[in-house]
Amino acid sequence: MFTKITEERAFDGILAQIIENIRLGELKPGDTLPAERVMAESLGVSRPAVREVLRALELMGIVTTVRGGANYITENMDQWLSAPLALLFQLNNSHVQQVQELRSALEQEAALLAAGNCTEKDALDLRSILAQLESSEDEKARAGLDKKLHTKIGRIAGNPMIYNVLDAAAQLTEEIISGTRAYIMQKHNSALEVDDQHRRLVGAIISGDRNQAEKLMREHMETIEKYIMEIAQQQGENSLVFHR
Repeated sequence: MFTKITEERAFDGILAQIIENIRLGELKPGDTLPAERVMAESLGVSRPAVREVLRALELMGIVTTVRGGANYITENMDQWLSAPLALLFQLNNSHVQQVQELRSALEQEAALLAAGNCTEKDALDLRSILAQLESSEDEKARAGLDKKLHTKIGRIAGNPMIYNVLDAAAQLTEEIISGTRAYIMQKHNSALEVDDQHRRLVGAIISGDRNQAEKLMREHMETIEKYIMEIAQQQGENSLVFHR
């Protein structure tokens, strides 16, 4: 799996080989990495050099370390961007509105792409999620279904970069302003408004109307931003800036 590193910069060489093995499928989500000693011998580098790379990958959410020192590839690779994106926002003292602006831009592009990629199976899945969302009276369940609907649209878009950054941005929003989706779902008027937006959005995606899907997602994101700022004001000004 690993070959000797002759480059002067061991860190880059080790990192490149691990990433390449993940890309090629030699290392899959959940796989345990060889022990540091074994990796160091295979790569021809020191154990501290291997450890440095593994800690960096752990910070990025690509590698998970368990008690006893074992390292394995993170099970949910879809969420590997969450940690570094969170760190970026923390270092910049970012405002929750900036997170939402990023999410909004990505959601709109995802909706546009999804409208061009939606298959019959995707349409069935979207209708199923929407039906469950509209029929459920449990706020927590509705919040989960809301997230599931947006996740499905992101996946239909077919661009893993957009999906991963979008997922990380959505997680950040929830971390900064806790219970965003549940708050919206518990308000009668807002829940009806959001349900109607979801219904029209899904219709546009299924019909393949790219421009309409993008437009409706933009309107939906503007509504979400309105409620996010409302929650932020209720929770206090400190909730507007990302702290961890």
